[in-house]
Amino acid sequence: MEERKTERKTNEAFRAAGQNARETANRAQESASRAAEGFREYQLKLVSAAQENANALFEYAHEAVEARSISDLIELSTEHTRRQVELISKQARELAASAQNLAAGTAWPLAGLFGSKGAQIS
Repeated sequence: MEERKTERKTNEAFRAAGQNARETANRAQESASRAAEGFREYQLKLVSAAQENANALFEYAHEAVEARSISDLIELSTEHTRRQVELISKQARELAASAQNLAAGTAWPLAGLFGSKGAQIS
């Protein structure tokens, strides 16, 4: 009788361990999938920012060639610099937000393992 109880408890423990392993694997896979998607979005933002900056540089070069005087060129350069600082600031905020979303989205599926499950294990 005692032997059957021990066997049943052992089987239950193995089933629970298997279920926990499957759940961990599923969450890790979800985390990896979210990371790949988030990284792709981050890369697209980087490419977009580089394209915006290149376009602004070509626009500035085109306008600089057409400047009629040194004072026009200085005014144009000052305006270009101001616009670039604003653009780079905006891009930095967007990239930082994207990086935070990437980190949070990647960690979220695994967080449950260490929250509710971690309390059960200890």
